Amino acid sequence: MKMEPGTPLSISLRWSGEDIQPVGRLAYRDHVAFLEYDQSFRKVGLELSPLHHRTTASLHRPHDIGVFEGLHGLFHDSLPDGWGRLLVDRRARQLGIDPASLTPLDRLACVGSSGMGALVYEPETPIWPDDEVGIDLDKLAEDARRVLSGETAEVLAALGKAGGSPGGARPKALIAVNERGEALHGVIDPPEGYDHYLVKFRGNDDPVDIANIEMAYALMAKAAGIDMPETRLLEGAKGQAYFAAKRFDRNDTHRLHVHSASGLLYADIRIPSLDYRELIRLTRAVTRDQRDCAAMFTLAVFNVLSHNRDDHGRQFSYLMDRDGTWRLAPAYDLTFAPGPGGEHSTSVLGHGKDITRAHLLELGKSADLKERDANDIIDHVAATTSDWNQFADEAGVSRQSSEAIAANLEKVRV
Repeated sequence: MKMEPGTPLSISLRWSGEDIQPVGRLAYRDHVAFLEYDQSFRKVGLELSPLHHRTTASLHRPHDIGVFEGLHGLFHDSLPDGWGRLLVDRRARQLGIDPASLTPLDRLACVGSSGMGALVYEPETPIWPDDEVGIDLDKLAEDARRVLSGETAEVLAALGKAGGSPGGARPKALIAVNERGEALHGVIDPPEGYDHYLVKFRGNDDPVDIANIEMAYALMAKAAGIDMPETRLLEGAKGQAYFAAKRFDRNDTHRLHVHSASGLLYADIRIPSLDYRELIRLTRAVTRDQRDCAAMFTLAVFNVLSHNRDDHGRQFSYLMDRDGTWRLAPAYDLTFAPGPGGEHSTSVLGHGKDITRAHLLELGKSADLKERDANDIIDHVAATTSDWNQFADEAGVSRQSSEAIAANLEKVRV
């Protein structure tokens, strides 16, 4: 699980099974990573992290060595946080390794070819057994509960194989699902009839109907004009619902490169430091598409009016395809969330709460929107979120949760 000191990682883009493009080598010395792009990759001219790491012949240090343990934001996006890191740390202890001794490159080697996006890392360190791919969602959910309560020995391997790479605090798994709801895990290229999904399980502090709540938010976001991936509720054998979203970094057997706002800007998600004006400017710099700037503004309005305050920098991502074209990724992780200290992780012109229409209209100027167009977006999102009960009923949210969320939504009307 630990590489020999000084061992570099080879980095590639796996666009599909046979289309693998070498990117370069990554080394780690004195708690700082160093990136050297491959000569053939430099000739292609693709920019994987266009703000701070242009594809040049120089040796690239991280833009800010104090943010991601001395790792580049580009590669830190491949590492799990929260749930995935918990699984890897507990697996390390099972193997007699102090998790604190693992370098970022050790952790990237554990991700190998199973991470989000198109980046892959070699040599890969397989830490989970290669067992059967069929899964029982109810069992995975129960196993996740046991891990969160401190039990690990018998259940860690299956959870790690299914959910060792995604970010976020809630337990989750990368799976493949067919139309009948049958699920597989540990499959890089799923068989015909299966699509890539990310499925979430209930955390210790989540309400019983958290999956239904997130499904209601997905329905509400789509109605508000937010670009969302396909979402569905999967039902376990015992009737428990699990929220699943189709992965936007996969298109059949093809992959897309993914880069988060956190990684692009070197923004530590543990410290609320971003503003939506900055995200709109980032969107313009990366995609150069006014439609994406308007979409980011719409998402900001939705997060404010839907009381989704867990809106840190890893909740916004950008996609790059094989020819280097960037676009804003579909929205994800939209749900009711109180946020740190009751405020948004990403502020609106410096305001974390008590955000008014005037604040949003001023934000709209950053997206080059006319006041009339910004008002139209605000009105449409406001009308949609005022229909919360309709979406809650459609998704099967309990009356208790529905009423509690409705009461909070009333407080953020603009």
